[in-house]
Amino acid sequence: MSFLMKKTSHTTQIRQWLRISSVALSVITSGFIPVAFAAVMGSTTYRMESDSINVGGSRGTSTTYRMEDTAGEVATGDSGSTIYRLHAGYQQMHDSMISISAGSDITLTALSLSQHSSVGSASWTVITDDVAGYTLSTHASSDPALADGSTGESFTDYTETIAGTPETWSVVSGYEFGFSGYGSHVSSATWGTDTDCINTTNVPSATLKWRGFDGTNDMTFASSNVRTNISGVATALCVATEQDSMFAPSGTYTGVITATAVAR
Repeated sequence: MSFLMKKTSHTTQIRQWLRISSVALSVITSGFIPVAFAAVMGSTTYRMESDSINVGGSRGTSTTYRMEDTAGEVATGDSGSTIYRLHAGYQQMHDSMISISAGSDITLTALSLSQHSSVGSASWTVITDDVAGYTLSTHASSDPALADGSTGESFTDYTETIAGTPETWSVVSGYEFGFSGYGSHVSSATWGTDTDCINTTNVPSATLKWRGFDGTNDMTFASSNVRTNISGVATALCVATEQDSMFAPSGTYTGVITATAVAR
């Protein structure tokens, strides 16, 4: 099935509790419209999905925009009813399509007197036919991202040596919650080179780079400047908690993380 949309997002719930830890990642897809396109001409070596008779038009680009125009067409525009929708006109037919899969819930192993860190993961798969590619961003629904609503206690969002710059995981004298990730469209220069969230059992990867959520602001996590293949591209989200030199108060900690995929 194809989806006609420029932007789509998924919500990820994260739950962590002390001596008790759980994280739930659930993804909610917003407003997709199924669209079918008819091929008007083709052969064994090509297919032309649409054509028109007009007197001009061109494609223009710069570093900040991309524009396509067509001159001379008649009877163009949108129309529809309760059972159909019509885009009339050559340019009208060229909406890009994008979809994002539902992420799974994450359950972190409980922190305790003897276990001081925990790691979990989930992933989203993005599919788009946009020739300019897409961006995938994440944001937390609250600040801090991981909190116990019944007690008001929370984990500090992971603090980087240089604010906003992912780094090798290190927590000193506190209890913190951070994230990282990997995938073919995730920058290894920014996020590290591992293909696993875990270094050893319940210990964050030492070759990934981690950071905290920036309040509730969107942060670009993965991107591509070309369309995906038909199967799409998966991006893994890693989340981790650690307590060092002090215990976090016992309780149930939850958070909601939203992933948003936007066709360029």
